[in-house]
Amino acid sequence: MSDMLNYVRRAIAFRVADLVETATVTSKGQITIPSRLRRELRIIEGEKVLIVREGDMLKIVPLPKLSKLAGVDEEIFRGRKPSAELETIRKEWTIEFEERVRKA
Repeated sequence: MSDMLNYVRRAIAFRVADLVETATVTSKGQITIPSRLRRELRIIEGEKVLIVREGDMLKIVPLPKLSKLAGVDEEIFRGRKPSAELETIRKEWTIEFEERVRKA
């Protein structure tokens, strides 16, 4: 039983270590998302991400592509007001989507 418990502990520690990355905040308040995470989450240069404050933590959420956006942010913004920048992005996407529908 002790061997099995040690195995489980090592497996859990390995998985937690696999999920944790560090980043350094620059003098301009910028961070670099580690390359492994960018690859896994398919975040490319210039792509927008949401920064959500949850208590004393920040959550970075890649903005989903337009085709996957419908209703996805309802849970994130429950009880919160989206930023003006996000509202602008939503309006731009709505216009872009409507133009694509008209052309189809």
